[in-house]
Amino acid sequence: MKHSKMKLLISLCLAIVMCLPILLAVGCDLGGTNDTGNGDTTTQQTGSSSTTNSGTGNKEEEEKALREKIGKFYDAVVESQTHLDIAADTIYNYWYEAIYKDKYAGSIDLAIAFALADCEEDIDFVKTNETTIQSLYKDVRDSKLKNEIREVMSAYGDYYEFVINVSGSFKSYSENKETYKKALATSLKHLSLEL
Repeated sequence: MKHSKMKLLISLCLAIVMCLPILLAVGCDLGGTNDTGNGDTTTQQTGSSSTTNSGTGNKEEEEKALREKIGKFYDAVVESQTHLDIAADTIYNYWYEAIYKDKYAGSIDLAIAFALADCEEDIDFVKTNETTIQSLYKDVRDSKLKNEIREVMSAYGDYYEFVINVSGSFKSYSENKETYKKALATSLKHLSLEL
């Protein structure tokens, strides 16, 4: 009886894991299409208003508009950081439980799949927000704060890849998780001090 319940649980888990990539692909495809359209519209509107401001030659208005864009860039990265932290911690915890507490039938792949499924909203938010961050980065990367902005973007890119594309061993994951978190937090702090 106990053995058949375990088989049933493992079969159910495997079925969920097999369906997960399909759901993620469909969700990402739908979300990406809508967000790209909105992102392009924002970029076009922003670009035309910048041209208008440049035409008038009003430096103060241009500086104020650029500061607002930098502030939006900062806020967008902070929002994604919050969701990346949740996902990274969840993946770490599930992975740890699979290895040391024999949960998820001791399967690391199953543990990571469950972690990604439980963090689906966070990961979807980050992927959607990526379009906004990239668009804002293009507008502010050559500003007076370009060094701080590039530092933020580099740290964000590393952390994003680390969380979204899970790979390596548990040891490397646990060592790198805090390194990437701290690097992004530090770069955001440096940018916030200049705002």
